[in-house]
Amino acid sequence: MLFKQTSRTDPEQVFIVCRNVSGAAVSAGKAVEWDVETSSDGNAVTQCKSGSVAGLFAGITDPAGGALADSAYGLVQVYGYCASAYCSFVSSNSLIAPGQFLKPVSGNLREGTMSALTTSGHIWVSLMETPGASAAGHSAVSYRPVFIRAL
Repeated sequence: MLFKQTSRTDPEQVFIVCRNVSGAAVSAGKAVEWDVETSSDGNAVTQCKSGSVAGLFAGITDPAGGALADSAYGLVQVYGYCASAYCSFVSSNSLIAPGQFLKPVSGNLREGTMSALTTSGHIWVSLMETPGASAAGHSAVSYRPVFIRAL
């Protein structure tokens, strides 16, 4: 684990070193999960899949590190403020607000109802801003600030 040296101006962040076994590069800021299909050696991750099992969520690929190439090692953020995580919102959902828990779906973070998220265990990532009010601001995949608690 890498604990970022703290200062008065930077938030605390914790990273782990993982190996991408997705079969393709994973963009910076994407949600990843522990890989249990091809390699369960404790450091293999893959981009989160559609309908990911909540207990497999590993963290967010380092937004400052660039894309994580296939079969390469890189940093995954598991705790702290992340200024740019890949998010995708449903424009008609009125639940999108700061503090909203997000769940990983196909590498993106998506909103969900509180009861569904707590039942499934998707309570590791919280939205830290209110996305734009326009439908395009919500539905388009974009980078958003989040707080991660997957440690």
